[in-house]
Amino acid sequence: MTEFSLLFAQWLPALIGAAFAFAFGACAGSFINVVAWRLPNGQSIVSPPSRCPKCGHQLGWKENVPILGWLMLRGKCKCCRLPISLRYPLIELLLACVFLATFLLFYGPFDRVEGWGMDAASPWWHLQGFSRSWSAFIVVVFALGGLLTMTLMDADTMTIDIGVPSVVSAVACVGWTVQGFLPESRSLRGLVPIPVATWEVGFACIGFMIGLAISLWLLKTGRLRRSFADWHEVVGPDGDGANYPNSRREMFAELAFLAPPIAGAGLACLLPNLFDLHGAACQPIALLGGALLGWIVGGGIVWLIRILGTFAFGREAMGLGDVHLLAAVGAAFGWKVAILTFFLAPFSGLTWSLLGKLFGRGKGFFGRELPYGPHLALAAVVVLFARPAIVRVGVMFEMLASPVAMNTPSDASH
Repeated sequence: MTEFSLLFAQWLPALIGAAFAFAFGACAGSFINVVAWRLPNGQSIVSPPSRCPKCGHQLGWKENVPILGWLMLRGKCKCCRLPISLRYPLIELLLACVFLATFLLFYGPFDRVEGWGMDAASPWWHLQGFSRSWSAFIVVVFALGGLLTMTLMDADTMTIDIGVPSVVSAVACVGWTVQGFLPESRSLRGLVPIPVATWEVGFACIGFMIGLAISLWLLKTGRLRRSFADWHEVVGPDGDGANYPNSRREMFAELAFLAPPIAGAGLACLLPNLFDLHGAACQPIALLGGALLGWIVGGGIVWLIRILGTFAFGREAMGLGDVHLLAAVGAAFGWKVAILTFFLAPFSGLTWSLLGKLFGRGKGFFGRELPYGPHLALAAVVVLFARPAIVRVGVMFEMLASPVAMNTPSDASH
């Protein structure tokens, strides 16, 4: 067999899978366009079928083909001939390329670069193969699609429908649990792309979720008060957070909501001692615990800043949509990615502001004011695919700063 034939045989399965990933990503992008438009407007994402937003013409199956449908129509509605936004095929193409690149990065038959083998490009994906890691792959690409959906919604309306990150989190928890039942070599368990949980952590996370269910029940039955329930009455339809005088008071309502989950986690983490369960949990519980821990840490760190910031400044510091977004990131990619995302997102916001001053000048693409959600989403993607580089940059800055920190007055006096 020639070298070319050998290379072709190695790449053929990956290319076939990549083609399916591209097509699936394009279809997912088409669905995301529907979700991002309809949910903020209070419309069903199921019915009516796709139609022109200007004249209501129902699209045929040929017009509905992702990317190609827009090209065949030359960007105009078949009925009213008014332009169809270029955003639709661009979103479809973007997500198709993201799914394609992710599949090739995970399963392509090339050597993994030393130092880049983090969560996304971990050798675990290649060594497991798609047939034994399909559940985890679905979690990753579903989360990437969810982040794009939340970015579009937040950029358009300054709000994130809680249903989107909630579905992403649920899919992540189910997907990682299913992954725990798929065949896996014991030698690969240290390379799993999400930090796994011990028995103690797994029980604590389950206890937290039970406590959360209790809090939701108390909220639904009126035994707990919803925070900011009088927002519209006090602020009015055109007001903002600066007009609301009771933000600090509302944080006590949110602390009361968090009390049962925290208590549940504290009590449940003691249970493994009763059953003499210690160390690493069985793989399904370890992966479910890892997803739940990521969800708790991701959402908890933003919620903590929200509560502390609101107490400090007297106005709502961060939205609950951001809490759910980073919780979904943690559930899908693990608590380490969630924490790094939180600390990297401000740099994304700063970069956007600088670009706005340089090129936007108050108008145009970079002149738009963006909420914090898109910066969190972008930071999550960057961390997912480039965490080793980020860690190396952090270590480099630490090494550069250490001689300065060591140059104390006492050292200089000798």
